[in-house]
Amino acid sequence: MSSTDFQAVQRVLVDLDFPASKEQIVRHAEGRGDAGALKLLRALPLATYQNMSEIRSSVPLDPTVDDGLSPADQAARARSGHTHRIAEHLREPNAE
Repeated sequence: MSSTDFQAVQRVLVDLDFPASKEQIVRHAEGRGDAGALKLLRALPLATYQNMSEIRSSVPLDPTVDDGLSPADQAARARSGHTHRIAEHLREPNAE
């Protein structure tokens, strides 16, 4: 999720009273006219949220949104058979 997407969520929920359940959050957002924000909020896990920060940390993220990858690079990544993702700090240094 990009920061622009979350700004839309914040605009939709600006007057929401917390704590709020997922159902209350989605119902509150339904009449606000922002389909993108509503889609993100419908993807929230079932829970009761205490504040906007909890919603932000619970919205599913698209890992390629902030990577700056072109559509061609995103497609190449999706086709890649590489599934052994290793954190950079655990990789062996190149012997070049």
